Amino acid sequence: MSDYQMQKTLGKCFRSKGLAITGLVRILGSWYDYKVLDGPPEPEDMLEVVDFTSRELLVVVNNNRDERDVNYVGSI
Repeated sequence: MSDYQMQKTLGKCFRSKGLAITGLVRILGSWYDYKVLDGPPEPEDMLEVVDFTSRELLVVVNNNRDERDVNYVGSI
């Protein structure tokens, strides 16, 4: 995956589906693996992309955001 595609995901946010610290999310039409950096999220926590590696997006729980945020993407 190109760095450009990964950089476009920075700042995007989505809702957690469960307690897993890893998963898949569709952002801007592409599927990405993600990993939560700060422990297991609760179901429906808002996750925000803060960085990436060559293989996955790195996300943190940020419940200060909501669906009205311009960077919100619905997870599937």
